[in-house]
Amino acid sequence: MNEKSKKIASLLKAIAHPIRIKVIRLIFENQSLSVSEIHTHLNIDQPVISLHLGILKKHGVINSKKEGKNSYYYIVNRSVIQIIEIISNDYHVN
Repeated sequence: MNEKSKKIASLLKAIAHPIRIKVIRLIFENQSLSVSEIHTHLNIDQPVISLHLGILKKHGVINSKKEGKNSYYYIVNRSVIQIIEIISNDYHVN
């Protein structure tokens, strides 16, 4: 398997979790959000959100910027949005 295929597979594994898909879509819709804002929208415990944000950040899907005491997360790899939307359309999911 070549390096490009490995990177693609790694990215797909990184987004292949229902919580991470929700987080990606939510951040995309709001441009940037803090952990507490994501928690409020999704009603998922903050440590769980932080774990998933870390995975997405490690794989280059999102990044963060520090403002005061809060970190705000934003999408840096826009192709993941396209991937999620294409699959959502194929499965008729909102």
